[in-house]
Amino acid sequence: TYGLLNCVAIKYGAISVVVWFYEPSGGQGVLFGTEVQQYPSSSPYYSSPALYVGEDGRLYALDFGGGSNFYINTPNPISPGWHMAVFEEWASSTSGPYYLALYLDGQLVGQTSASASRLFGLDLNSAEAISDIGTIADAYFPDTPGASTSAAVYYFFNGTIAYVAVYNTVLSSSQVQQLYQTDFPNTLFSNNLVGAYYLSMN
Repeated sequence: TYGLLNCVAIKYGAISVVVWFYEPSGGQGVLFGTEVQQYPSSSPYYSSPALYVGEDGRLYALDFGGGSNFYINTPNPISPGWHMAVFEEWASSTSGPYYLALYLDGQLVGQTSASASRLFGLDLNSAEAISDIGTIADAYFPDTPGASTSAAVYYFFNGTIAYVAVYNTVLSSSQVQQLYQTDFPNTLFSNNLVGAYYLSMN
């Protein structure tokens, strides 16, 4: 019924996803998200781009809160170059509320909350069985190609994603700073690490 990201959030009540990525000039697209239908599909359902760079160049962390999106974004476009983003979401109880936080390059961008969360499986009309890196079919999300149309479109990230690490806990601000300030991949915490994707450079 659900993909890896949803399963981690639902089972443990918390999830943190760390992403190292290269932002090119004019970079945009989905870094990771949850998907109803796997690419390629000629008529995809729109899903949730959990972490993405919008057409405005700003970084977004987003979830669907049962009727509307709740999200955080950087106040300005992010600069070209390598960046580390951390998406965190957690629940105060099995019925919420649900909290969402975003870090960029070791610094907290912001935090928000909602009474419902698609990532935590509460949007039963749209069971998202797939967790994707680098694209999802987007519609109705801020500063994305599908924002002004009812048709979902795949929103590919046009930069480089070096790794994605999924944890079944909320990383502290000191842990986030430690990950950012030390060399990859030796600094990935083994505790609470569910899985990781690495870009092969060979």
